[in-house]
Amino acid sequence: MIIRNKNFLLLILMGIFLLSCTNLPYKKSVKTLNEGRYSQAVQELDTYIETSKHPAYKEKAKELRSQAYYQLGLNEYEMGKYPEASEYFFLANSNKADSLLDNCYFEIAKVALDDLDYLKSSDYLSFIIYHLPESEKMPEVLYNEIIIQINYSKDIHAAYATYQILQNRFQTSDAFSQATIIVNSFMPLLIDEAQTQWDNKLFAEALNKLFLYLDYPADFLKEIKQMIGNVYYTWAVSLLQNRELDNVKTYLLYAEEYDPKLADKMNDKLTELASIYITRGDNFLFERDVSNAILSYQKTLDIIENYQLAYDKIARAEEFARRIAQAAQLIEEGDTQFYNEEYAEAYDSYSEAYKLDSIPQIYDKINLAYIWTRISNDPEQYAIEIVKQYKDGIIPNTINDIETSAQKNFSRQDIRVTPWQVFRTVTRNSYEVRYTIVIPDKNYFLRWLVRLETGEVIPLNEVTEELLPS
Repeated sequence: MIIRNKNFLLLILMGIFLLSCTNLPYKKSVKTLNEGRYSQAVQELDTYIETSKHPAYKEKAKELRSQAYYQLGLNEYEMGKYPEASEYFFLANSNKADSLLDNCYFEIAKVALDDLDYLKSSDYLSFIIYHLPESEKMPEVLYNEIIIQINYSKDIHAAYATYQILQNRFQTSDAFSQATIIVNSFMPLLIDEAQTQWDNKLFAEALNKLFLYLDYPADFLKEIKQMIGNVYYTWAVSLLQNRELDNVKTYLLYAEEYDPKLADKMNDKLTELASIYITRGDNFLFERDVSNAILSYQKTLDIIENYQLAYDKIARAEEFARRIAQAAQLIEEGDTQFYNEEYAEAYDSYSEAYKLDSIPQIYDKINLAYIWTRISNDPEQYAIEIVKQYKDGIIPNTINDIETSAQKNFSRQDIRVTPWQVFRTVTRNSYEVRYTIVIPDKNYFLRWLVRLETGEVIPLNEVTEELLPS
């Protein structure tokens, strides 16, 4: 047992010795770093990192190498050698190094900008914007980026987007105040673009631009608000002309909100909008669509408060609906009476319905009830009336002419007249009506077939046809 413990102790001692020998290069690199020989320390640490088989020490060596790069960069930075310093800080890849890297890049970018090397300057500024967002130089970085976007890229939209970032994050900075002066110089161009879209009736697109500019207006707040108001007003008028009414009121109210000077015009258009809804309601009522008529009238009350005309129209529509309902009930009663062959009663019901709702369908029912009342009560007399009324009384007028002419040419004793006679035919509700005039030179035996249900009058012989050609 004692022998085994001695062997185990020897193994541990040998391991410690071997490990100590293996880490001699690491210890040497640490010593070199502590002596301030940073370039040599970087070389030694690079070699150790490449050859070492101990992960923990490799990570420590990387941290030491970062410190060495930082010190090298700091030496260059203190001498104002910003390009060289930036390379070392970049290689150091630490928060501590990054806190100075942005300064280096900013100084390099400023020199490039002074030399009008816009592309190089933008590269360094962009690196700070996207990779070092917490840089204390950020307001100046963004301002210089705006200068490059204006003078080199000629891109006012990109410059405006950068200005938005500057306003969101650094509105109290001097850089923002300076950038506002630049933005003011090209803001009229941006507003003109919205004006062009407005002129082309691209209202939504114009408003999208203007609302963006309203959030970041520079010194053009008043002008932008007025244009927004006028775009909304023009859009509302266009919709009004096209009878697309859903958003008209909303846009008119927005128009006044952004430009109070439009109040009178807005009120005129609201009145016009209300009139359109009144007319639509009248059209619905004419088509007997009472529900939609009332809905249309009610919309005017959302446009003009306490609009008396709308109240009157709604009351009229509701009364019309009541009369239609009453008429429908009377028609239903009349139909039942007609089915039960109570034609006179049906006639009365239909007539009362017609007083409430004067439509052709009810009038036709009145006529039908009248016909069947006459057929059931006095068909013969009704047949004679049909003949007499045929074509506005052409038959009795013609008979009168014949008799008047005969009285001029012959004595009363020579003229024999058989008045109206009616005979039932084999066809249901059809009768033959006769009238006879006998004079010395000609006899008129006039005969017609009358169909009571339809009111048809049909000549039954040649002399009747000659007398009354169709």
